[in-house]
Amino acid sequence: MNPTEEKKNIPFRKRISHIFEFAFLLIVFCVINLFPFSMLHSVARVFRVMFYPLLGSARKRIRSQVSTVLKITDEKELRRFVNANLDHTLRSFFELMQSWKLKKPRFLKKYVTFGEDVHSIAEDTSQGVVFAEGHFGNWEIPIPAYASLGFKIFFAAQKLTNPYADWVVRKIREGYGGGGAIYLKESERYVPLLRRKEPIGLVADQDAGKDGLFVDFMGKKASTHMGPAVLAYLGKAKLAIGFCIFQGKGRYHFYARTLYRFQGKSDFASTKDAAQVLTQLWVSELEKEVRKYPEQYFWVHRRWKTRPTEETPAEK
Repeated sequence: MNPTEEKKNIPFRKRISHIFEFAFLLIVFCVINLFPFSMLHSVARVFRVMFYPLLGSARKRIRSQVSTVLKITDEKELRRFVNANLDHTLRSFFELMQSWKLKKPRFLKKYVTFGEDVHSIAEDTSQGVVFAEGHFGNWEIPIPAYASLGFKIFFAAQKLTNPYADWVVRKIREGYGGGGAIYLKESERYVPLLRRKEPIGLVADQDAGKDGLFVDFMGKKASTHMGPAVLAYLGKAKLAIGFCIFQGKGRYHFYARTLYRFQGKSDFASTKDAAQVLTQLWVSELEKEVRKYPEQYFWVHRRWKTRPTEETPAEK
């Protein structure tokens, strides 16, 4: 559904608000695209300094989570970490605004190097693949990077509340050359695709609320979406995880690992058991990499917002 069709279902006041939001984003988009990709980290740093007063809530959230989870207590080190993480967060946002460039092979060759298991996963077409990712490094690059190898990944997408912004972001992502976006409301398409040995990617590390599965992440229980694990099991597919780590000057190193390969229904006693084991498996792998490059994780997310019912108030 394009923005013109969708706006019929939106109240007039909200529609006007969406138009102003979209106009502002277009202005930022135009400004950011004046700079080369290699300069976006420096641009992010400038924006972080310029808009310091507006980033108070984000700074507070990052400070709270990293002081608790990473045990950073030294004020000077904590301030440095928060600033570095905000630079990374802003750069990720700006890189999305320039992600239309990722469909160009020469651009990818210049800025992305391929590492561990990337090629072997693409070459093995014996099963479908579920790629689990976190909001870590650059989570947009794997789709166009794999597309450049002829490996077209379908990807799960969450619909943005602003239909104009949603339409533009979807068009940019469809231009990557992958299999295309599948909104979460179309999730019934996932398993049939996997059984046809197609690959699907999901960024699944957000807080999943009370319906999520609690697994250990960074030393705390975290409510986590079961999608990657359940899809790999029901879709008779592999479960893999990918990382795209910032190296400086716009350059990234992309590597991936296969964590599980479907053998048969006897792998687990039930789908519930598969969900528990495989979710913990990929989340633990994500944790290993986050501990190596903690400043590249999206700490502004309220990752541990939902707490287990058995947890006492003192443990929250």
